[in-house]
Amino acid sequence: MPRRRALLAPCVAAVLVVASAVLSGCSPADPADPGSIALPGPVTAADVAVTAEVYRSRIDPSRGGMQLSVRNDGPVPLTIVGTRLESPALQQPIVRERTTVIGPGLTRDLALTLTPAACPAGDPDPPQAVLVVQLIDGSTAEVAVPTVDRIGQWAEWVAAECFAAAVAERVQLTVRHDPARDDGALIGLLLDIAPRSGAGEAGVELVSLSDTVLFGLVQSSDGRRVTRAPLPTGTGDGAAAVSIPILLTPARCDAHALADDKQGTLFRIDVVLDGVPGTVTIAADSATRAGLYDAFRRACEL
Repeated sequence: MPRRRALLAPCVAAVLVVASAVLSGCSPADPADPGSIALPGPVTAADVAVTAEVYRSRIDPSRGGMQLSVRNDGPVPLTIVGTRLESPALQQPIVRERTTVIGPGLTRDLALTLTPAACPAGDPDPPQAVLVVQLIDGSTAEVAVPTVDRIGQWAEWVAAECFAAAVAERVQLTVRHDPARDDGALIGLLLDIAPRSGAGEAGVELVSLSDTVLFGLVQSSDGRRVTRAPLPTGTGDGAAAVSIPILLTPARCDAHALADDKQGTLFRIDVVLDGVPGTVTIAADSATRAGLYDAFRRACEL
């Protein structure tokens, strides 16, 4: 036993030395040089240095949104208390009234809700961002910043919106759940097509409907799974309303796919309008979306 105590004594001493070092390291450091402390904001609007881009994230199509990515290239924190996107391609500016603080050298994505496109828009330039920034004295100033269309999604959105608006002037397209045709793994859907009154010769041909990330398509003739369902020739160009039956099936059966769904009830239709091909996206309304989700759970036995 005495021998054991002799061995423990140096260990205790070592622990005390380490603890002393740790405690001394926790003591307050000397105050930093006041001249090295970053100012809480730019002095004038001319001191604001930012880079801005627009792009769409995975969830933006389902919520009708766009991201404005802002990088603070200045040496002090930047507080943005309001944001506008302005463009001749918009019927009215996109406005965001929320406060965001961006540190020096950092980037923040500001989520925006899109406003209707102004059509015809031609080939639109990226929008201009107007940032309402807070200055060091507490006042605010507007700073106009050109944006970069990061991967062409701004131009794509404008083109798609204007094509869809032109189609909507001729024919109304909606989807709805058809529970009477639900059967096991099969889920019923109806594509409703209603020509607009006074549209005359519509000049609209609906070519096919595509599957989604949540729902696959099934051919009623043989039960085969397909990624695209052809629509009857001449669909969309008639004078009377018509409903086209579609069969769906879960594209995958796991609860995570349903819980994390962002685009599963956005149905895309290939259309030819006056000889020009394009794609129109039909978003299921809340009642249809709820019905399809319930059918998905039953089909997957979730």
